[in-house]
Amino acid sequence: MLLFQFALTRFRLFIVCTLCLAGGAFAQPTFQQFTRFNSPLPDNTVRHIAIDWLGRKWFCTDYGLAVYNDTTWTVYQTNNSGLTDNSVKHVSFDSQHRAWIATQNGGVCVFDGNSWLNYTLTNSGISSDYVRSITLDRFDHAWICTNNGLNFFDGSQWSVFNLSNSSLPVDNIAVITLENDSTRWLGTVNGGFVKMVDTAFTSYGIYNNTFPDNTITGIIIDPANIKWSACPAGALVRFFNNSAFAYNTLTSLIPSNSLTTLVADSLQNFWIGSFDKGLIKRVNNDFYYWNTQNSAMPDDIVFGVAVERNGVIWCGTGQEGVVRFEENTSDVTELSTAASVYVFPNPTVDQVTLRSYGRRIDQVCIRGINGATLLEKQNDLTGDFSLDVTGFSAGVYFMEIRCGDQLFSKKLVRLN
Repeated sequence: MLLFQFALTRFRLFIVCTLCLAGGAFAQPTFQQFTRFNSPLPDNTVRHIAIDWLGRKWFCTDYGLAVYNDTTWTVYQTNNSGLTDNSVKHVSFDSQHRAWIATQNGGVCVFDGNSWLNYTLTNSGISSDYVRSITLDRFDHAWICTNNGLNFFDGSQWSVFNLSNSSLPVDNIAVITLENDSTRWLGTVNGGFVKMVDTAFTSYGIYNNTFPDNTITGIIIDPANIKWSACPAGALVRFFNNSAFAYNTLTSLIPSNSLTTLVADSLQNFWIGSFDKGLIKRVNNDFYYWNTQNSAMPDDIVFGVAVERNGVIWCGTGQEGVVRFEENTSDVTELSTAASVYVFPNPTVDQVTLRSYGRRIDQVCIRGINGATLLEKQNDLTGDFSLDVTGFSAGVYFMEIRCGDQLFSKKLVRLN
């Protein structure tokens, strides 16, 4: 433990020094706030944000749905539209550009821009009117997460999976992410992380010592097929080969253990919402955050995060409306043309793979916490670059990765 703390301290100092040396290379980010007091946003609690095919932002609030095209606003509520409930939890879009809207007490609303379809307990096979989120598959079939099980709707027939007819550990389903046509991953409320293959379920959680939190509110799958979860108590969890590792405040530089959601941008950087530290960015194993204490971020609670194609970040906050966040235009442009190195799996037990977005990896050097070089490799090939670390003892190591004239520093964790 003492060795790990020393390594983590050394790494913190490295990050601070790197930022200091960068000096003015990183311009100040810009924040633009939209609230019900300075815009048509109907409520300052924004649960989810989605961006459609036209670049319009859809804000799910506790008092209606707002759509913003960077110039004008349109607000949908029960008194002016076919929306069945003003408490909107989530929105997704199908291939026909229809919006599938999850509500807290009004089931599912489907809106094509002109007309509305509603699916509730009184007119459909849905298992509950409390809908947490909706995911559409490539066939435009809807996977609907409710507080009374997982619903599947193919446009005509409903199927319901819950405690009464399946091996799901709980009825309360928060989120679902699709790996392929037969494999899905579910985040539950107090039931853990669940793998669904066809109609069979396998559960991972605190109750069987396979996952660090029983509640999961966000899931993404990265290009290496690693599953990442945002948890309200277990922080950021990496799940690979049936093994979970938590990036929390003890094992990493992440500033919070209480997370709400996560999304990935085009460079595979993670943007994470939290209950207490505002907006968090993960770049490989480095973490940065913006909250009320260190920036112009107006709220420490971020429920929803969405990323535009141009790199602009939109945040839905707990009490302060919507925040448009831009790190810096020149930084975004530079990142799009520069190399970005992704290291996985990390932590690892035997092999680590390096993937570069932008340039070939030319050289890799792994050093111990005392600075001694333990492994150095040259590379003449394009594509992924893999290293065998089975001879390393369990602990923390530092990687120097050269791509042309760019040098990246990464932390590597080797597990037993």
